[in-house]
Amino acid sequence: MCAGCGGRFAKGSLVRFTVQVRDDRRELALDAEGTVQSRGAYVCPRTECFERALTRKTLARRLGATSEQPLLGELFAREISGRKP
Repeated sequence: MCAGCGGRFAKGSLVRFTVQVRDDRRELALDAEGTVQSRGAYVCPRTECFERALTRKTLARRLGATSEQPLLGELFAREISGRKP
């Protein structure tokens, strides 16, 4: 389920986010490969959904994140531009 729009989609079509612990902070991080062994939250490969999930703090709440990975928006844009339509 997308954390931005709430729509249900196949897991493989969504972008996965996890939490990385750095300097005692829980940072929201993109998991492009889907291989990080931790809880994940998902967003549609649409910029609107990503921005809504950040603005409403849906991703942070679902994962218990206290901050965001630097350049998270840029990483997301790169991830969705490399996907096949």
